[in-house]
Amino acid sequence: MLCSGGLGHLYAVTTNPWEACGQGVGMAARAGAIIADPEFVQFHPTAIDIGKDPAPLATEALRGDGAILVNSKGRRFMLDIHPDGELAPRDVVSRGVFDEVKAGRGAFLDCTKAIGKHFPDMFPTVYASCMAAGIDPVTQPIPVAPAVHYHMGGVLTDGEGRTSIDGLWAAGEVTSTGVHGANRLASNSLLEAVVFAARIAENIKGTLPTPKLTEWGDNAGENDDPVTVEDSPPFKRLRGLMSECVGVVRTREGLLQAIREIAELERVNTRLRFANIITTAKLIAVAALQRTESRGGHFRADCPEERPEWQRRTYLTLAQAERLAAEAAETESA
Repeated sequence: MLCSGGLGHLYAVTTNPWEACGQGVGMAARAGAIIADPEFVQFHPTAIDIGKDPAPLATEALRGDGAILVNSKGRRFMLDIHPDGELAPRDVVSRGVFDEVKAGRGAFLDCTKAIGKHFPDMFPTVYASCMAAGIDPVTQPIPVAPAVHYHMGGVLTDGEGRTSIDGLWAAGEVTSTGVHGANRLASNSLLEAVVFAARIAENIKGTLPTPKLTEWGDNAGENDDPVTVEDSPPFKRLRGLMSECVGVVRTREGLLQAIREIAELERVNTRLRFANIITTAKLIAVAALQRTESRGGHFRADCPEERPEWQRRTYLTLAQAERLAAEAAETESA
């Protein structure tokens, strides 16, 4: 049973811990599993931008209680983008924040009027994160940036948690059960972990042979030290590449660049763990290139509208992704 978590740490700015770097999706894909909806990555619009990795979260409840988003000039920008302002869907707010940051104006969550002196009691965790960075949210706006928060895609499973590989089940964020669609509602992640895990346990019951001890295969020189992957230059380059080219706002040009650089990172890689990680990155980039529209967590600046022919899920194997990547590279060079 595969329950390896999400892939947030594939990106340079994320709320996810280092363990969530997409290894499970990559392992399953390399074994031949069908991957569904890999292009749909959810960005939380208000990670606290203080240089920490993972980034602390300024919860949505702050905006629910009246906090507003402003740029460095104090201008409230979300009302120009959506009539619901700061309470627009997460993907809309994320793009609004992203645009301000990219334009050099910065983005800040101003809680000083709506919450003010009540901040320490109402939001102690956020308060502690801010104060540790020298920011007093009672009197100062909080610098924020979009951060990868959740992956709606993953290993395709049925209602009992079975993957397309016989004998392999999967649960949690590594999967794509279909309960999220192109975006995510927060409580659905509990559904994926709790409900489907229980269904898997029932489904597996009685199918296992008598337990026996089996030797592990050769570990190919791998170890469990996260530093060997997390602090390596190739992984840092991959995280920057994913944020730059496969992030909040995507374009065909950027996605093609990502696919080319991913291929080069693959060519020189010698580590098994990184092979799994980079496989997941490739699946996201290829699926994002193929989906020539914008929907939910996937936004193409060069295809900004929804298209009815794309109102469906994506199903992709690694072999298909590699073929599509090769075709895209040939078309670009021609």
